[in-house]
Amino acid sequence: MHIIMKQFSMLGILFLLSTVVYGQASFRGKVLDDQSGEKITFAVIKSTSERVMTNNLGQFEITVNPGETLTISAIGYEEQSVTTSSNMREIVIRLIPAVEKLGTIEVLALRAGEETPIAKTNLDEKDIESQDFAKDMPYILENTPSVVSTSDGGTGVGYTGLRIRGSDQSRINVTINGVPVNDAESQGVFWVNTPDLASSVSQLQIQRGVGTSTNGGGAFGGSINMETKSLSKEAYGSLNVGGGSFNTQRYTLAFGTGLINGHWTLDARASRIKSDGWVERASSDLKSYYLALGYIQGNTTVKALVFGGRERTYQAWYGTDSANYAVNPRFNYAGAIYDDNGDIVDYYDDQVDNYGQDYYQLHVNHKFNDNWSGGVSGFYTRGKGYYEEYQQGQAFADYGMNPIYTATDTINTTDLTRRLWLDNHYYGAMANLRGEWENLTLTIGAAWNQYDGDHYGTFLWAEYASNRKPGDRFYDNNSIKTAWNVYGKAEYRINNKWGAYLDLQVRGVDYSGAGLEEEQTPISFSDNLTFFNPKAGVTYTVNDHSRLYLSYAMANREPNRKDYLFAPNNENPRPEQLQDIEVGYEGGTELVQWSINGYYMHYTDQLVLTGALDNVGTPIRKNVGTSYRQGIEVSSKWKINEPLTISQNFTFSNNRNVNYIQSIGDTTTQNLGSTPISYSPQIIANITATLHLPLNLDLDIIPRYVSKQYLTNEGDERYVLPEYFITDLRLSGSWSFDGVSRLRAYAMASNVFSEEYASNGYASGGYMGFYPQAPINYMFGIELSF
Repeated sequence: MHIIMKQFSMLGILFLLSTVVYGQASFRGKVLDDQSGEKITFAVIKSTSERVMTNNLGQFEITVNPGETLTISAIGYEEQSVTTSSNMREIVIRLIPAVEKLGTIEVLALRAGEETPIAKTNLDEKDIESQDFAKDMPYILENTPSVVSTSDGGTGVGYTGLRIRGSDQSRINVTINGVPVNDAESQGVFWVNTPDLASSVSQLQIQRGVGTSTNGGGAFGGSINMETKSLSKEAYGSLNVGGGSFNTQRYTLAFGTGLINGHWTLDARASRIKSDGWVERASSDLKSYYLALGYIQGNTTVKALVFGGRERTYQAWYGTDSANYAVNPRFNYAGAIYDDNGDIVDYYDDQVDNYGQDYYQLHVNHKFNDNWSGGVSGFYTRGKGYYEEYQQGQAFADYGMNPIYTATDTINTTDLTRRLWLDNHYYGAMANLRGEWENLTLTIGAAWNQYDGDHYGTFLWAEYASNRKPGDRFYDNNSIKTAWNVYGKAEYRINNKWGAYLDLQVRGVDYSGAGLEEEQTPISFSDNLTFFNPKAGVTYTVNDHSRLYLSYAMANREPNRKDYLFAPNNENPRPEQLQDIEVGYEGGTELVQWSINGYYMHYTDQLVLTGALDNVGTPIRKNVGTSYRQGIEVSSKWKINEPLTISQNFTFSNNRNVNYIQSIGDTTTQNLGSTPISYSPQIIANITATLHLPLNLDLDIIPRYVSKQYLTNEGDERYVLPEYFITDLRLSGSWSFDGVSRLRAYAMASNVFSEEYASNGYASGGYMGFYPQAPINYMFGIELSF
């Protein structure tokens, strides 16, 4: 309690400090990317006596005298000068990229623009770098509104995940350069397959709610659109080395050739991240690479990329049961070997997940004239790997094995080791055409993709092999999923006050699977669905630095593989529909930016998490009829004074099933009426207080609060993930020396008060488990750039 009170006191002090309001400067402006029209944050505007930076809206305010010259600069752009005049009130400055960006049309087609009436958060390269401490992407995003992150191993390395507005990873659409990342069958994103991805991402946008039209599965909680780094005009090289608690190690080597003969560039990265994990045996050994070849000729750009990762992680996806959580939260029963009395006598060394995934992308873009540009892209994602297990007392019948008869006994069970394989191909293409005029932006796009996945299991060893031998398959099934979509988007500036937005998408899905599943269970399913997903909204400009917006969006999406396999009575689960209303207000000056967004998300046949897990820790879902999520998201950033800046966001929500039907046995049901939706906290709060210290150092103090979450949909107080309040500290600085363009050093202390908490859990059949997170732990690193 004492620790919690200290954290509440810290939060209260920071909140009171952040309510100080300062006056406005005399000159206002906005800095935009000349090519995309996107706002540029952290652009530097200098006069003879003052230096300011653009805010998250790309705006700035500065006091100048008429006739004075301003210089405007930003990383990756040509410097520009503007001379002020007495009749100048506001100016829009469009910076030209130092080298034309490659592969942006497919990103712009999905990304929400500055005036698109939806809730969104943009992170640029500096934002991403400041939070990149070798942890996976969910932990880089965890300080953004309505996000909760979790880690199986307790450290943010290895298997991690996130939820947005209570919606799990399978409901969050993720793209890289416009290419879908979500697994087509599970609809989830396995960040462990792309370790150190942040080192190759230049910017990303998180859209909450339905958002804009997407490639891949529909967004039911949010979407994350990432863009890899653009080419560099100058040659460079960098080395990032770090280490910390639980034998965590991080090595990243990157280089770029710069522009060769005015046309070619080559960028590359190799990374390795290792950790023993905090949870027992929850080790990770992650390797990744990135290679991008770019070509520019006149108005045409070509970018070819290949990147991917290899991971070997000891399984920790079962969490820790409630009894052990109370006495030894690090306990992990994955790999346990039991004696005849049920006591653990050893652990299997290779109870591991071993998987590799490679992404191939080709993007071709062309600017036809001042108004029209277009792009085509193709992709191929190759994934293959297995998880290995030691299993005891397995029934011969579940493996297609014949009984062994002896003179005195019949043998029907055996101990064995096995590998369960995923072997898949995912490929597709997309095309976009974009037109831009003074008051109108029009985007037309189409995409097609197909997934071909094999699921099978093989023997490694068996105490009694019967008619099986190593390498034999004991189950084997295949799934084919084909999806397509076409869409058109228009943003129209009606006058200097009003803007309108319209986004219409038609999406089709054809999905089927057949074969033998585990335990010799035959499976066969087929579904063909077509969806219409309309979105529309308006914006109203209140003044030079504030606006109101209102939007309505509908999204429909298909069930995932597990939904079909676990559907009752062998009936296909129903597709989901979401109707999302968003209303918001945004504003900002040089000293303060703020936004408030209200949302109401109404679901029909929502597939909610039941609290139960399958045999690899994947949550099981079911249709629940009518349900809704409603809430308010409040964000602000205050420059208190020169050395102190405070950013904060709060989400207050109510998430309910309207008429929840509980199953009791195989035939009996009970209507529980209105119940809370599982895994949906009512309050999420983040604060980041940044102190700019001498020697070019920045200290970040980061309190974070997540209220309690129900682990099932019955509202049963016995099955609750308790609230938690933790605080992190970050210290970083960068300097330049002869021969070194930049030396960056960083250190992070996570959970500095060693709060005992779990960020995730499960409950089913009276059994409850948790995913406990590590007490105070550290990460240090140094990066050299040449």
